[in-house]
Amino acid sequence: MATTINWTPRAENDLKNIYDYIARDSDFYATRFINSMINSVTNQLNTFPLSGRRVPELEDTQLNFLREVIYKAYRVIYDPTKLPLEVEVIAVQSARMDLNKQSKTWNI
Repeated sequence: MATTINWTPRAENDLKNIYDYIARDSDFYATRFINSMINSVTNQLNTFPLSGRRVPELEDTQLNFLREVIYKAYRVIYDPTKLPLEVEVIAVQSARMDLNKQSKTWNI
């Protein structure tokens, strides 16, 4: 049975921001990148929902259950607590960003 992958409004906004950044140079490549990211992450988590690692920066926090998969230079953070039925993608962050600071804005 395939797991449903839900993208939260926060994650969708992160994707929009990534798209907008890339689209400053090319709408074509922005669309291609975002579609590729969504397809890759969805396929991976549908098939292997626990394939991502635990988020290292969150190990000693109340968010230590969150996991991540890497797509190019982005960390796709997800909540696997509703498995086997559902995985919720909660954020897409650049690997360069301070995740400790960003995680304080997540509504989990």
